[in-house]
Amino acid sequence: MKKWILPLLAAVLTVSACGVLSSETREEKAAREAREAQMVVDNLQNANFRIDIDRMYPIRGTSQHVSNYSVTVKDGMLDSHLPYIGQAWRVPYGGGHALNFEAKIGTYNVVQTRKDGYEVRIYVKTDEDEHIYAFTIFNNGRASLDVQSGNRERISYSGTMDFYTTDQQ
Repeated sequence: MKKWILPLLAAVLTVSACGVLSSETREEKAAREAREAQMVVDNLQNANFRIDIDRMYPIRGTSQHVSNYSVTVKDGMLDSHLPYIGQAWRVPYGGGHALNFEAKIGTYNVVQTRKDGYEVRIYVKTDEDEHIYAFTIFNNGRASLDVQSGNRERISYSGTMDFYTTDQQ
């Protein structure tokens, strides 16, 4: 009987400690969510943000987990480092740069489309193609991205906004 008391006591203490460490009051949660929402608004209004991409959704085939890819909007430039799977029509020999480029932003539009989200449309032109980057960004920082190019099939991505303030950029 004494053999199972010690493991049971350890399990109970571990579970209760996890509950204490991870619990957040309603007020704290609401304050955190309000801070995140304000950071999203600030980053979008300043046109300075980065989306870390974690999943890609090609038109043909299944979605895939990806890492170490991002899209950065800063100082009037779009810095795109994205994987691409899809059909291409008119591209340079060898495939070109696809969605790995840095280009000046032609147009930048932000619209609040719902209570908890924004649509951001960015038009850029590179030496290879013209692209429309259409972001949907929620107050919690989750984002989806749809990329439409003139010479390639549309592709979508999902990820998270990197929460940093403009002075950290």
